[in-house]
Amino acid sequence: MNHRSALPSLAGLLALALLAGCEDGGDEHRRGRHSDETSIVFGIDQTKRPDGKVTTAVGYEMLDLLGHGLLGHGSISRGVVTDELSCWAENLDDRLGQPHVEGGVAVFRGGLLPANGIAVVANRTDDLELDGAAWTNAGEALTFEAKGFAMPDIAPSTMHVPSQDLAISSPADAAAVVPVTTAQELAVTWAPSDAAAPPENVVVSLNAVTAANPNGRGVELRCFFDRSAGTGTVPARMMSRFFTLAGGQEGTVSASSPAIVGKLRVATHRQLTIFARGGWTVYVVATSAQREQPFSLTP
Repeated sequence: MNHRSALPSLAGLLALALLAGCEDGGDEHRRGRHSDETSIVFGIDQTKRPDGKVTTAVGYEMLDLLGHGLLGHGSISRGVVTDELSCWAENLDDRLGQPHVEGGVAVFRGGLLPANGIAVVANRTDDLELDGAAWTNAGEALTFEAKGFAMPDIAPSTMHVPSQDLAISSPADAAAVVPVTTAQELAVTWAPSDAAAPPENVVVSLNAVTAANPNGRGVELRCFFDRSAGTGTVPARMMSRFFTLAGGQEGTVSASSPAIVGKLRVATHRQLTIFARGGWTVYVVATSAQREQPFSLTP
């Protein structure tokens, strides 16, 4: 087992918990996190690298603490939610992150994990990553439990994991830079799941670091789609919002206003939501990264 900084995809994994907070049937949404609940997300992600090696990473992040949102930062997630679509864009540096707590350990067990599981430890400055996959088949069960993190104990709970493989047909070239514009939709297509397969989502996300904060976590646009649909389209208006959040200026690309570049990530996704005492909401997210490639976004 290796103790290393987690893959860049893990930050995106933790951001995926916003799916649980989407309101159905609406359209435009601006979500500020100043509710009365306290929420935290734990994530497990497996990623297949270009050399074929598979790694598993885990981590956690506080989303909302005792109704104080992001410690007063007043972060807003800009989103579009309909019956068929859930998209959100936000600055990840505005998230609460990992405020210091007295202690805590959460453990994922089962699947292909070691006999004692893989642990998420409170107050770690890096996340835990180990060599090898955590599971093989969609719908496999892992157990999750947690103590500490300033929250009530979470008894062992069962969560079901997403597919390890997803055949993506568009973008066709997995290594090429994907050219996108704020005036056009971004379409991603994949092999739909079998009708008898467990339901799961496909998450398409764009992540870019801003010039104003090159050492930060960056900004992210993520959209959730039903895998059975075989395709998902990121709306142009969300591309435009992401462009603005990333520091882009509408108009002609120039030296003073360059294209926004970053990573396009596609992952399969399943999530368990646990409501605990004291107004705590615990999101447990499992993803399997399918593709990561560069993109270039222009007005």
